[in-house]
Amino acid sequence: MNYEAMAIEILEQVTGTDGLAEDKELDLFEAGLLDSLAVISIIVQIEERTGVVLQPTDFQREDIASVEAFTKYLAEKEIK
Repeated sequence: MNYEAMAIEILEQVTGTDGLAEDKELDLFEAGLLDSLAVISIIVQIEERTGVVLQPTDFQREDIASVEAFTKYLAEKEIK
């Protein structure tokens, strides 16, 4: 599983922004691209793509704040 590709696809779809792979350390919350509603969309995307059921409490804001952090989260949790 290419966790980085999955992270980029999900985050680009949720934020409506292309090119997130260019700056994988960009804090998407600080950039105004993610908010609490976007977190729900990320959960839905993960569930639809993988069948893994998640709750908002299953991760912290910093786990999805950037492409790099989200990739690491997906890999650590072995979400496939």
